[in-house]
Amino acid sequence: MTSGDDDELLRALKQDEDLPDIDKMRQAPLANIPQPYRGIVRKIDSFADLYGYVLSWLVLALVAIVVMEAIRRYAFNSPSIWAYDMSYMLYGTIFMLGAGTTLRFGGHIRTDLFFKDWSPRTQAAVDISFYVLLFFPGMVFFLWAGLEKAVDSFLISERAAASFWRPILWPYRAVIPVTALFLMIQGVSEVIKAFFQFKTGDTA
Repeated sequence: MTSGDDDELLRALKQDEDLPDIDKMRQAPLANIPQPYRGIVRKIDSFADLYGYVLSWLVLALVAIVVMEAIRRYAFNSPSIWAYDMSYMLYGTIFMLGAGTTLRFGGHIRTDLFFKDWSPRTQAAVDISFYVLLFFPGMVFFLWAGLEKAVDSFLISERAAASFWRPILWPYRAVIPVTALFLMIQGVSEVIKAFFQFKTGDTA
């Protein structure tokens, strides 16, 4: 979403108008991207949309678990031994795996103090530089370290120690390398967008 989209959304909220079409606002600006790169961007972005949609249903599962546990604990004085582990594991999974979809929509924190005043070409050059120099190396490290930790957890049948339920931990550990992989995949799309933005000087 661009700053203009943000302004439109804020104006609609302040004036209590019907909200703008969020789905339309979130469409990637692909007019300046030629084939076959446009197809690659569409496929990657669609993948991020798909797993973001799946994760959104896990939010309902998390809410149901928390509400049920609150009722059991305070109304019946009969807390479960598994709700705590399930709630933090679900929350962590949603938070981590959702990072790729958040990147696709430009939702991560950015220091806009200077960035917003730069030309589209300068913004693209900065984005490409940080993706190449920091983002991808960092994600490779998280993928490698997270995968190593998940494999070790699987081999020793590691279990959580926060409750008497003691669930196995390797699926939760595996969220870290999967998150890194999803972020790198989405990063490819973002670099392609930034490259053609730099090349054409146009964001749309």
